[in-house]
Amino acid sequence: MSTAPGLDQLCIDTLRTLSIDAVQKANSGHPGTPMGAAPAAYCLWQRFLRYDPNDVTWPNRDRFVLSVGHASALLYSLLFLCEVKAGGASNEGQGEGTGGLAVTLADLQSFRQAGSRCTGHPEYGWTSGVETTTGPLGQGVATSVGGRSGTIIAMRSFGISAPGPVAEAHFGFDAAHVVAAARQQLALHPAAG
Repeated sequence: MSTAPGLDQLCIDTLRTLSIDAVQKANSGHPGTPMGAAPAAYCLWQRFLRYDPNDVTWPNRDRFVLSVGHASALLYSLLFLCEVKAGGASNEGQGEGTGGLAVTLADLQSFRQAGSRCTGHPEYGWTSGVETTTGPLGQGVATSVGGRSGTIIAMRSFGISAPGPVAEAHFGFDAAHVVAAARQQLALHPAAG
């Protein structure tokens, strides 16, 4: 899949803008990681991640886990822009079974508000497209591995994850990758196996 560099930059800027607008409107959250990680997340979703936006339960999909849960505005913006469909998560009500979006613009505008699909940290089973609940730093990497087909791609902030969960997640899994974002440096680390 090839897109013009100008279109790629527009998509990245749109991810950033949706994320920071959601954080600003909520007057709560972290805009830094969504802004800094948007290029890597866009590249992963656009060029590498195997998923079907019409079927969030496709068994052979790759899993994208945002281990830095406090950057959840980025994940919700990705779900919205990729038009990921609602797939029966507990908070999707009318969208369930009707082909509605997992995350709408209205959902992004209610980021971090009571009852919103766009919670402050991603919660599995609450919003379609969220592969695991992530709260404590590094938890998403540790909980994203094991018992699933497809490749797991976890994104975390470099240097702020709890080292134990991340090290445990890397042990023995060769189909998992961790993308660490540190300021403007990005690295893709295959899991040790």
